[in-house]
Amino acid sequence: MQHADPQSKPSLSQTPFDIPIRRDLRWDFSEVPADFVKGGNPLISYLWAAMSAGATPIESFFIKALLPTLETIKDDDKLLKDVRDMVAQEALHSSVHNKLNKRLESQGYNIKAVQENFGKVLGKMTDGLDSVGMLGVVAAGEHSLYSFAKIWFQCPEMRHDMHEQAARVFHWHFLEEAEHGAVSHDQYRYFAHNNYWHRLKTTFRARYVFSMLTDAMDIMAEGFGYKPTLKDRFGLFYYKWFKPGLFRLMAFRMMEYLSPRYALTFEHDDIELMRQWSKEVYADQPSA
Repeated sequence: MQHADPQSKPSLSQTPFDIPIRRDLRWDFSEVPADFVKGGNPLISYLWAAMSAGATPIESFFIKALLPTLETIKDDDKLLKDVRDMVAQEALHSSVHNKLNKRLESQGYNIKAVQENFGKVLGKMTDGLDSVGMLGVVAAGEHSLYSFAKIWFQCPEMRHDMHEQAARVFHWHFLEEAEHGAVSHDQYRYFAHNNYWHRLKTTFRARYVFSMLTDAMDIMAEGFGYKPTLKDRFGLFYYKWFKPGLFRLMAFRMMEYLSPRYALTFEHDDIELMRQWSKEVYADQPSA
């Protein structure tokens, strides 16, 4: 990562480095099994499969929401570059998850039905919004993904419990979510300024992310003809809300986003950690 020129024109960008576009990564999902998360509870595999299935429609939605206002950023070159680089990262996320999704489909996952449901919910979430309202939803959604990224890196057991080929794509994806975690909010502020009421309203629209994942897991289970036991459901509830507590930690971080004084800052230690996570992604690069 290269640091931005400290003498450049003041910018709304909160990202003190150039966002990298990793076009040289290679992927191999040929050994990912249906039950790719250890522990014997298929619902947890369904949860992560739902996240991969959702990457394609959600990332496409983010890109479509960012583009209409992109070229009207006229006086902030750093922010303009950030958004362009974020869009490039998002396009790669969609492409790579599509490859993993094809592998999951070959293992019995009903990816198509999940993506259709995601599309319907996204339509409901953004119905009637103008371009700035769409940016508000994206900013809130991106903060939730940034929150997932922080949780992923703070809880290494999640990576260790997952098949290494699947874990690598989430590791890479969440690294890049951490890198561009401030960008959509910065673009939103460029157009909505500090309209806190507008931010509250658009964030409320983004609440469907929890139900989207829950619905997706039910669709996955139905596709396998699997009827979850009470033990399965309790285990999933514990996984989401207690240990590692994905939903609990994400809900807590979303409350941070609702603070009137919310700002995302990158400290030197954060940047060093992202460099280390990037090295780990490349260290796991499959041979040609």
